Amino acid sequence: MKNSITRLMAVMALGLFLSLVYHDTAYGQNVQQNVAQRSKEEIIKTFQRYLPLDKNDRYMESNDVFEKIPAYTAPYEAGKLKKEYILDGIAAVNWARYLAGVPDDILPDWSLEGQEQASALINALNNSLSHTPSQPAGMNQALYQLGYAGSKSSNIAYGTPTLYTSVMEMYMPDSDNRNIDRVGHRRWIINPQMTTTMFGFTFRGTENLLPFSSMYAFDRSRAASEVTYDYISWPSAGHFPSEVFMTNHPWSVSLNTEKYDNKRTSNIRVSLVRASDGQTWHFDKQDKDKEGKYFNVETSNFGIPFCIIFRPDMIANFTEDDRFKVEITGLYTKSGQETSISYETVFFNMIPQSTLRGENIKLTIGEQLQLFHSVGKLSPGSGTEFLKPEFSSTNPAVASVDANGNVTAKSAGTVSIRLSNYFVTYRFVHIHVREDNGTEQVSSWAKSYYNKAKSNGIIDINYDNNYQIPIDRRIFATAALKVYENILGKQSGEISTPFKDIDSRDISYSYHLGLIKGTSENTFSPGSTITRQEAATLLLNIYNKVMSGQSSDSLPVPGSSVTFLDDAKISPWAKDNVYKAVHLGLISGVGDNKFDPSGNMTREQAYVCLQKLQELLDQAFNAITS
Repeated sequence: MKNSITRLMAVMALGLFLSLVYHDTAYGQNVQQNVAQRSKEEIIKTFQRYLPLDKNDRYMESNDVFEKIPAYTAPYEAGKLKKEYILDGIAAVNWARYLAGVPDDILPDWSLEGQEQASALINALNNSLSHTPSQPAGMNQALYQLGYAGSKSSNIAYGTPTLYTSVMEMYMPDSDNRNIDRVGHRRWIINPQMTTTMFGFTFRGTENLLPFSSMYAFDRSRAASEVTYDYISWPSAGHFPSEVFMTNHPWSVSLNTEKYDNKRTSNIRVSLVRASDGQTWHFDKQDKDKEGKYFNVETSNFGIPFCIIFRPDMIANFTEDDRFKVEITGLYTKSGQETSISYETVFFNMIPQSTLRGENIKLTIGEQLQLFHSVGKLSPGSGTEFLKPEFSSTNPAVASVDANGNVTAKSAGTVSIRLSNYFVTYRFVHIHVREDNGTEQVSSWAKSYYNKAKSNGIIDINYDNNYQIPIDRRIFATAALKVYENILGKQSGEISTPFKDIDSRDISYSYHLGLIKGTSENTFSPGSTITRQEAATLLLNIYNKVMSGQSSDSLPVPGSSVTFLDDAKISPWAKDNVYKAVHLGLISGVGDNKFDPSGNMTREQAYVCLQKLQELLDQAFNAITS
């Protein structure tokens, strides 16, 4: 919990923001123009205006949020929430409205403060959500009637830790079975005629568990003529942050009933096309799976009384600049003309995505390691530095970490290093610190690459030892797959094994991708060693798979200008790969201009080669995608 000085500063800042900025930033009253003209940068800067009070969602977990603590036993008292938390909820409402393209100038109606507190209290005492709650035993009639009026005219929620999250993670998604058919909470929040609202918040009892909240939703004090629109969609047309809209959330399009007939709806159809691969979803009244593909036309009086709701299935995630085209047909104008509307939504990552490659890393006391971490681009001087992910350690006495991911092992034990995005999306790497027994040391020439390979997760913690012994096929294939997955940025899926002598996801997938072959049709020989010419071939297999997805023969990688003195000993099937790998700097000779193709590769040699490959692929892949 932040101290009172910080909270006072938050109140002053938000109060100044509310009184001086809102009406000035209602940047236009035409919804279609508003969403069309927004850039990614403008959206990020606007988010900075509407930030929650803290990055995590634990800042409303105690009675410190109340100016007057509620009384949970008779005679009951609704209590009074501190203003900064109410303003935090207002900020979430205006953030959602900005994204929808409607005026983001909502102000608190302080005259409803008692009503909304009473509404939250009654539902908390009843331990249920109801817009027509029963009267708790022992509650006086005046308080009950006040809370009843609030519940009847409000969005209500329980279990979400803050008012900000109740808006952005409960009301706006409306993806559960009870709400997907109408998305009513969402429609009230982005109702263009709204100008004011108010929040209530209380716990279920003195244990400060399961908070209940209430948000006044029925305001229509803005003149309908003040906002011009054909439709109001969520997600909106144009750029839209993927952090705000999940793949399981329903899409909605509310149409202006002054322009469109909400009585003639039987012919309405929706198509959704993903530009990246042409995947198309067609929606009609047959799509009623509330857990999957869904469609509904809803004309009840939730905000705008004409809403088309649809949700596609089988979308794993939204990628950067993922473009979707929406087309709605079978609409009729008020004058009876059949018409249609279409628009495009382009998802983008507003918050830079962070990546850690290692999962379990072994360090000795006193050892330092720079963790690999990839963070999306931040525009210098744009005011978006606040979005930068942060490192922290769950036990700095075992291993500490600085702002750049430099880990220092301090005492024996296990600790988790967290890389957290805004809104507390964690990435973890587990550090296992041990005493230095002095017997297992990486050769000095390999130390730098070995440390980087650990950071990249290439070295399995179970094989982070015995560095000078020959590496076996199991370890090499596992490490090779990790390099491949690092570039893709995701773990490969499950697949059945073709081998009788090992059942391993990593081995099976390495084989499936063509990174490594078996030693026969149904054997892998996991404990067999890897020769240097085999290692060179495996390195080229990974390189080719990432760079072209084709066989090594089809990839134009120049061979080395060097001819080894033991060239005749290199097997014909491996010779081209050996010289290509040498040319790429992935592997070198053993001295005296020899390659020693049949010699065994040690663990540390393999880790060095795979780390060199990782660096080469990182550089090449970044150049291709930048």
